[in-house]
Amino acid sequence: MKKYELLLVLPGTLDEKEAENRSNEILSVVKEYGKEAEIAPMGKMRLAYPIKQIRYGYFYTLLFSSETKELKAVQTKLGLMRDLLRAIISLHNPNYTAPSKMSFTTTITGANMNNEEVVVEAERPERNEKPVEKTSEKSDKKVSVQDIDKKLEEILSGEVISGV
Repeated sequence: MKKYELLLVLPGTLDEKEAENRSNEILSVVKEYGKEAEIAPMGKMRLAYPIKQIRYGYFYTLLFSSETKELKAVQTKLGLMRDLLRAIISLHNPNYTAPSKMSFTTTITGANMNNEEVVVEAERPERNEKPVEKTSEKSDKKVSVQDIDKKLEEILSGEVISGV
């Protein structure tokens, strides 16, 4: 029996009581197929992109133990539930907690959302190339349709390799 983690997103249009009731319904569905199910609310947050024209959602994580073959039944039941924007099941990694999964740090750009000191691990490689100068020459030369047809014939016949 493996331990899994279920991330739930309920619409932000629900009030807190309705969201809690829906999460308890989902908890009871998971308890049918798994053991040791416990739910942890993460709060109401803005979604990265709108889902069904909804911009905010209530996030919950649900930890449970189950057999691998039972996951398909859980996913099917969750797919039939109303007011469930997203449900993602993954193997539980005890090294990561819910807040640490949501925070991130990038070392090269220096972006830091979890208030930790940023350490640059790798320097960007320096380029020894000279910058390419772009010349903007407009050609006043007009091309006829016959010239275009001839060039297309050459390309399609394989005599001319483009990009060389």
